[in-house]
Amino acid sequence: MKWKILAVLGVVFGVSGIGWGYAQQSNAAGFYELRIYTAQPGKRDALAARFAARTAAIYARHGITNVGYWIPQQSDPELGISAENTFIYIRGYPSKAERDKRLNAAHDDPEFGEVVTKQEANPATTLIVKAHNIDMAPNGTYAAITITK
Repeated sequence: MKWKILAVLGVVFGVSGIGWGYAQQSNAAGFYELRIYTAQPGKRDALAARFAARTAAIYARHGITNVGYWIPQQSDPELGISAENTFIYIRGYPSKAERDKRLNAAHDDPEFGEVVTKQEANPATTLIVKAHNIDMAPNGTYAAITITK
């Protein structure tokens, strides 16, 4: 009798584990962007401060997940990374179509126009030299990031 109970419990826990695994997989984010900015010399910290103070909140308001923001700790000339002038971040979305929709809405936001577009249009106040964008999709079910739906 003990073996039958243990076998039933094993099956129950196994099925529960499989169900949990599928639930986690269906919650995996569908689309990410890796953004690598080269700032004007000496302006990287001002760019990072603009994201911290205003830009990240604008993105969040439009359903864009701010996954993370980074400052490189060393330069890598082969990748074009200068520790002094590079700012990196990742944004997340449920899908590429949602990225396009939400990013357009964020860029049409009057606050974005005032905070970013206006400053970047003026050569005397621009912070960004160039930006690289890499579209990415998750690989596997081991990502621990949750995207705003």
